[in-house]
Amino acid sequence: MSGNHDLNRIPMPKVLIITYYWPPAGGPGVQRLVKWVQLLPEYGWEPLVLTVKHGDYPALDPGLGRGIPRDLKVFRTKTVEPFGVYKRITGKEKEDKIPTYVLSRDEDESLSQKLSRWIRANFFIPDARVGWNPFLKQSGRRIILREKPDLILSSSPPHSLQIGAGKLARLFRLPWIADLRDPWTEAFWEKDLNRTLLAGRLNHRYEMKVLRKASAVITVSPGLVDMFKQKAENCYYVIHNGFTRLNASAKASSVFTIMYTGTLSKFQDPEPLLKALQLLPDKMLDIMRLRFIGKVYDAHKTHIEHTSPVPAAFEPYLPHDRMMEEARSASLLLKIQAQSGYSDKSIGAKMYDYLAMRKPILVIGGKGGVIESMVAGTDSGSVFPEKDIQGIAHFLTRCFNAFEKNPVLSLPSGEALKQYETSENVRRLSDIMHEVIRHG
Repeated sequence: MSGNHDLNRIPMPKVLIITYYWPPAGGPGVQRLVKWVQLLPEYGWEPLVLTVKHGDYPALDPGLGRGIPRDLKVFRTKTVEPFGVYKRITGKEKEDKIPTYVLSRDEDESLSQKLSRWIRANFFIPDARVGWNPFLKQSGRRIILREKPDLILSSSPPHSLQIGAGKLARLFRLPWIADLRDPWTEAFWEKDLNRTLLAGRLNHRYEMKVLRKASAVITVSPGLVDMFKQKAENCYYVIHNGFTRLNASAKASSVFTIMYTGTLSKFQDPEPLLKALQLLPDKMLDIMRLRFIGKVYDAHKTHIEHTSPVPAAFEPYLPHDRMMEEARSASLLLKIQAQSGYSDKSIGAKMYDYLAMRKPILVIGGKGGVIESMVAGTDSGSVFPEKDIQGIAHFLTRCFNAFEKNPVLSLPSGEALKQYETSENVRRLSDIMHEVIRHG
């Protein structure tokens, strides 16, 4: 398939994209879909979007809305959210943002938090966004009757929306692609939910139903394709989150800044980095600093503040364009894989921003997995197991020595990056969508 569709000659097939997260929500999942609706018309598709009217988002980034085509039809519906009740029970303010992993077990959580987590795990299956489904189906029926889309594409998390999307697809006998950006029952936050046996089985049943009934399943890495393939037969494809090459050049900096962007959850341990830093000589540490942009798990933040041999700065979530601007002066980009049963299978959405920046990347965890294939295959840095403290320290030293020679660290952009570019992945997605509607 190719771009430059002739709008005056051939009516474009329509795809109804169902997503909970949409601007003003922020985050990589929103960036993924905004890029899709920007580029799909070039490949002969008219996207339509069905989303919520007043969602409860862990992060806001209204700037992403500037990338939405003006003529895009966006349908917003009501939703019922239990997080308002959760905030009242736990004493949080109405405006407080709740990270996606907030209901994971905490060491000093209160009784109300424990109760909330248990209710969330066993009454809201597969997740707390399930209250959107009645509105999703009601509006979806009206949209399908009026717009007559050729295909439904539902993107999650929250995985609960896949249930509603599947029902719409069966009701109207439409082909349906399920986009699973994260694992379902294996997701790292699931192990802290303490589901009852019945709730766990129901969650598993929902996952299997989606994997079996969808016309095709797309996800974000070859490792997750392998994970889903082992569960149910279907047509699986990788569509990377993707990145767009930057026009702006790197900035010089007087200090060696190790930057981490995005959420650092309780399952991502910074300890190997801190131990490696402690092995470095004072002359290096004197001009090093750590900078975290995004939500950092409170216990990790406290630990870093008390044990890091270099100054550490913590800043809240920044809009994507501002975060990319700030990263121009970084010397090294840090990625810490979540400790889960699939750390070798996942990449993480932030890695695509990191690839775009063309800075050295230090990855802790995921050695031998798909993230190492990406980093090594694009000459973008190195991946180390959590226990390889010496290896991490040596890598930091090599990068620091390069920084001393040239404080504007910037890696070359090779052909190997093309497979991870957004445009290439949207082209591939378009081909998959045409294939799916061809086979019905």
